This record gives sequence, C-alpha cells and structure tokens, in this order.
Amino acid sequence: MTLLQYEVFQTIVDTKSFTKAGEKLGLTQGAVSHAIKGLESELNLTLLYRNRSGITLTKEGEVIIDYIRQILTKTEQMKQQAGRMNGLEIGTIRIGTFSSVSVQLLPLIIKKFHKLYPAIRVEFYEGGYEEIRKMILQGEVDIGFLPATEIDNLDFINLVDDHLYVIVPTDHTFAKKKNISIHDIGTNPFIMPKGGCDALIKRVFKENDVKPYIYCEIEDNPTISAMVEQNLGISIVPKMVLAVCIGEITSVRLEENYYRSIGLVANSFEHASPVVQAFVDLTKKCLKTE
Repeated sequence: MTLLQYEVFQTIVDTKSFTKAGEKLGLTQGAVSHAIKGLESELNLTLLYRNRSGITLTKEGEVIIDYIRQILTKTEQMKQQAGRMNGLEIGTIRIGTFSSVSVQLLPLIIKKFHKLYPAIRVEFYEGGYEEIRKMILQGEVDIGFLPATEIDNLDFINLVDDHLYVIVPTDHTFAKKKNISIHDIGTNPFIMPKGGCDALIKRVFKENDVKPYIYCEIEDNPTISAMVEQNLGISIVPKMVLAVCIGEITSVRLEENYYRSIGLVANSFEHASPVVQAFVDLTKKCLKTE
C-alpha cells in the first residue's frame, strides 16, 4: 500500500467524485480507479460503492477512512517538522470557516500568513456551524472557526466577541437611536435569521421575556437586509454580518450586552502540526488576543 493510494481514497471520500479527486490530485480518472482497485485488493475489502447518485462508503470503508486520515495527518506533520529542522516552512493547512469570518477576518490573516509562509498551501472549506464541526471531528480540516456555543468537546481559543446589532430601514424611527433595547422591538415585524446565530437571538428574546412577531425566517444575510430595506420588517444580526448586508439600511447596537464569542477550534491544539500552530499564533497576533 502507498501514500498515493491513501490520498486518492481520502480525496474521493471528501469530493464524493472520482473525477473531482483526479482533478484535485492531478491524476487521470484511470489512475484514480487503479489506485482504489489496488488499495481494495491489498486490503481484500470493498471500500466504495459507485452508483448513479454518486460515491458512498461501505461499512468497511467507513472504518478504513478513519485510519487513513490519521496516517495522512501524521505524514503531513512529519513533513512539516522535517521542514522546520531544515529551516523551511512547508506543508498544507485546511481551514473550516463560515461566511462572516471569511469576509471579516480571514483576508488580513491569510495575507500576512502567505507573506510569512509562502511555501505553505492554504485550503478553505466553507459551511455552516454543524458542517464545520463535523469536518474537524472527521479530520477533513485541520482547524476551523466556530462560536463558543457550537464547539462541543473540541479545543477552543477565543478570538473575538461579535456583538448583536438591530438593522432597520433608514427612515425607521429606530434609525436615529444610539442603542435599541430588545424590549423596544415590540410589535415590529421581525425577520429571524436561520442556520447560524438564530439560537442566540431566540435566547435573547426568551431571557428578556419578549415575544416578537416573526414575519419570516431567512438564512441568507443579504436577503434579510434587502427585506429590511423594503420595510418588511427589522432584524438582529452580529456585527460581522453587517459587512455583507446590502441596501439602504441602518444598524444600531443592541442595548443588552449579547454577543457570539468566535474562536479557533481543533481536535487538539496540543498535538497540532507546526503549520497549524503557526496559523494560530498569527491569528491571535492579528486579532490581538494574546
């Protein structure tokens, strides 16, 4: 068995496609198929099912992929450590992130990271909170960004507190206020965000015994702001989300001190690779959390 076979198998699992795996690894589809057949032959196991709906792991494949991820992770760590011993910084880092972090935090961090470590390849995997958590737990990414409320048993390093803001049309009576209390929301039609900070916002309402009139629930932040602009309702979003809001709207900080604490997560920072450690150190420095 070879590392190439392991890499091919892992990439097929991650991309759910022989074709995409070949494109990512620079291999022909024939070479990809040959690698998988060789791996299955040496293990005497069927690892993958191929059908019209795509690629699925067999029960045996679900077990083997965990071992292969561990082998490839340790191999990458060994390469990075050897590079350090030779005075070089090499390797790959895979980062799980969600949209507002991608817009607000990552560009500056990655710009400085590339300047310091030009030989390190950076791969991004964007998704929702649950997707990022799953990618970290399964070893699909090395490190990720998540709110503290979403980490479960993962290691967590707090980076920034992202306070909540009320967004309203520019001609709304709230637009001239410096702060808005959750109790001021009253009977205003409310557009509830979904798939992210909705749990926090619902907690704010519950803890303050406020029952909003929820006009609708929407996942896409630009859509929420567009509906606010058209005076269909008001909403509450974290400050970092304001960067992707569009249209003629005004944001006013929520008077009650609520926020989502966003940080870096990993299965174990203590056993992280040199490249991951370098990324953590730089991120903390960029955001002044040391």
